[in-house]
Amino acid sequence: MRKLVITFLIILCSYSINAQKSNIVGNWLITKVESSTNTKHLFKLIEFSDRGRVMMKGVLIAAWRYNSRGNEIEMRSNVEKDFNGVNEIVSSTNKEMVLEKEGIKTTYLKLDLNNIAKENKMSKLKGVWQLESDFDSIQLLKMELPDTFSISTISSRDGIKSTTNGTWMYNSNEKSIIFIGESKLLNGKSMLKEQSEKAFVLNINGKEIIAKKEVSSTTLERLTFNIDNFSARPNENSPWSDFDSLLIKLEHVNYLKYKQSRLIQNTTDFKIDTLLTKITINKERKSITLNNLVINEKDTLKGSESFKGGLLNRSNDFFPQEKLGPFRVITTETIKVIAGEFECKVVEGFYGEVKFKYWMIIDKPGVYAKVIRENITVFDKLDYQILELVALK
Repeated sequence: MRKLVITFLIILCSYSINAQKSNIVGNWLITKVESSTNTKHLFKLIEFSDRGRVMMKGVLIAAWRYNSRGNEIEMRSNVEKDFNGVNEIVSSTNKEMVLEKEGIKTTYLKLDLNNIAKENKMSKLKGVWQLESDFDSIQLLKMELPDTFSISTISSRDGIKSTTNGTWMYNSNEKSIIFIGESKLLNGKSMLKEQSEKAFVLNINGKEIIAKKEVSSTTLERLTFNIDNFSARPNENSPWSDFDSLLIKLEHVNYLKYKQSRLIQNTTDFKIDTLLTKITINKERKSITLNNLVINEKDTLKGSESFKGGLLNRSNDFFPQEKLGPFRVITTETIKVIAGEFECKVVEGFYGEVKFKYWMIIDKPGVYAKVIRENITVFDKLDYQILELVALK
């Protein structure tokens, strides 16, 4: 009888140890770190694997094992000091675990990946959204299923682009979204205040962020020509080669207005700005000056100034655009843009490694109905822009 009782206790202890270890194994979200003087709300994904590994972003950061005597998790790490040492299990369920090490408590929330995918699908948040915030930049949020997102940022001041990625989780009971990533704008828990098919409103740390559905009417026309197909000499001269004609025709044009579309990297959507060009003709000096202003939702920025006259830039047959080399005139085409229909000479060419395609209005030298610029950056990213004439006065 005594042996039977001992055997039963061993089985019971073994079951208890295995059950506790089973509670630890899985995917977790670190939500809070508390000390006697400070509380931080962190949002980091971590996995305790059944092979005794601690993984973060797919990288091994520590080894772990459960110590049943002290009800502790022992971790060893040479890369993350926070995951090196003995952690007492203060509380543990199949949903939440609190560990304490050296007076610091860390709260872990257990994740059900299947349920997260289900909740995210039900949220109807999948898509591309333009974010309105106080940041001095354009933010485009792309939310994908089952749980990934990316934020593409374009600085309103210098046009520098960057992209951050992460994970998102929707909670239908709380009407909340947790964003986990490196974005300064969206990181942590936010409350979903309003939602419709075309917009939603978030409250994150007391700040309101409005997201509007991004619907782009701009199409991506890739430039597929290759420099090997170009001859050393162009097949005909540019219509812009007569500087005196350029001077006369532009004399009666004061302003040009363009729609400037820049592809947001890692998306099929465009950032839209307005380019306003003021033209100044000096008959005595026989010169042309163009002042370009870029207008976006937040600010008006001086983009550039172009000058042609005297001996300066006289050889550029594509003023005020880049001088192409090599180039070829491929056809004459009537093109319809926002400003109307125009008969154009269509030119393809290169400026260094950058591909260009120009629609040059034949009876208005110096005015372009449309320009496409395409380049592959050193990071193998597509840099793509479209310029389309909206109005001329």
